[in-house]
Amino acid sequence: MNEHITVGETLDLEIKRMGINGEGIAYYKKLAIFVDQAIPGEMISVNIDEVFDNRAIGHIEDIKKPSLDRQTPFCPVYDICGGCQTQHISYQAMLDHKRDILLKSFDRYAGLTINQKKIKPTLGAKNPQNYRNKASLPIQWIKGKNRFGMYAKNSNQFIPIEGCPVQHEVINSILRKIVSMMDSFGIQAYDAKTKQGYVRHIVVRIAEHTKEVQVSFIMLKKSNRLDDLVKKLVELEPNIVSVFEVMNEDMRKMGFFTDQKRLILGKETITEILNGHEYILKPEAFFQLNTEQADVFYQEMRRLANLKPHEIAMDAYAGIAPVSHYIHEHVKKVYAIEMDASACESARLSLERNNIKNVTILQSDFKRALSGLKEKKIDVMFFDPPRVGLGDDTIELILQFKPKRLIYGSCNPSTLAKDLNALLVHYDLIETVPIDMFPYTSLVESVSLLTLKS
Repeated sequence: MNEHITVGETLDLEIKRMGINGEGIAYYKKLAIFVDQAIPGEMISVNIDEVFDNRAIGHIEDIKKPSLDRQTPFCPVYDICGGCQTQHISYQAMLDHKRDILLKSFDRYAGLTINQKKIKPTLGAKNPQNYRNKASLPIQWIKGKNRFGMYAKNSNQFIPIEGCPVQHEVINSILRKIVSMMDSFGIQAYDAKTKQGYVRHIVVRIAEHTKEVQVSFIMLKKSNRLDDLVKKLVELEPNIVSVFEVMNEDMRKMGFFTDQKRLILGKETITEILNGHEYILKPEAFFQLNTEQADVFYQEMRRLANLKPHEIAMDAYAGIAPVSHYIHEHVKKVYAIEMDASACESARLSLERNNIKNVTILQSDFKRALSGLKEKKIDVMFFDPPRVGLGDDTIELILQFKPKRLIYGSCNPSTLAKDLNALLVHYDLIETVPIDMFPYTSLVESVSLLTLKS
């Protein structure tokens, strides 16, 4: 236990910087103190909630000197929800803080001094509200009514909501209609007290450019009234062109989709258009949640790559291959690597729909794919890995091939910095562009260009 402070103690502190989760960080006798909803530059009274050997956690008791960037959150459940972390900060200020989070991560984890000029200003969203094109929300039976909602931060406490201001307005409207119709049709959502009910979650996705909507009912058990509800729902919302029932009886399982999936009405996919290309999306297919910023993200990857017509490119962690779609006409050949069979199928459908001939999908892990391509000269590799980053094994394989350029799309500044620590032995970092894919959250996406040392 840290001897400097105790639980319940109140301290007057200055917030020095922002942490990776959007919290303010102050220091007391060199001990870092993390405070939710505190902004760098503020003087606050902090009440200490938890104390550890290397840090403490507190909450704001009083703001002595507020930041000029402080604003009133626009979501009525912001304080308890935890889905967003930075609605109390003006949007423009938060763009600067996201760049700073990236810089601090590089300083802490990369182990190398990086010229700050290489870290560009954050590319913000034109529309920082109502941007999420997909919602996967729990449904519960509360006081005789069906409600959709969120879970409180770090808990399983269900918070009923009427809509989420960072979700697409059409999604909010459809969710309200669905729970109302569930009441009318007598289809009860899951009841946390009795452990009874039919519907666990509802997943709604809208294609921003075609306006097609896909709805998936994640079911604890079958309801013989669901088909009738869906028929009526589609009459009210004709943009709903794809509706699934997904049986998922394991309450311990975190994911939504299982093999027990039935198309209730319409077609199996919806179509999104990005940069002139059509993407065929199944319910479980991964697609960036912010359509406009996804375009910015992939445009930056292509710009930084500075591709040549004779070059061969690799699109690793390809998913449904959006990177391949953006770069195919600028190179001779693209190899897209993806392990998930469903994502590979969606990628092939999209490539075929868009008449793209020079992209080969390899359903494989990175190591196996590279071993099959060892006779090929890969000029540039594109990466868009999950939050865990590339890791030592992947980096070791990259360094065996040593392509001239690496384009690293990251969704986690910490793992990006750790990966750079290994890559920068053989590569130079030319430029990193932070991109605000998720406004009013602490998440920081970025795209980096690395070139092989001569």
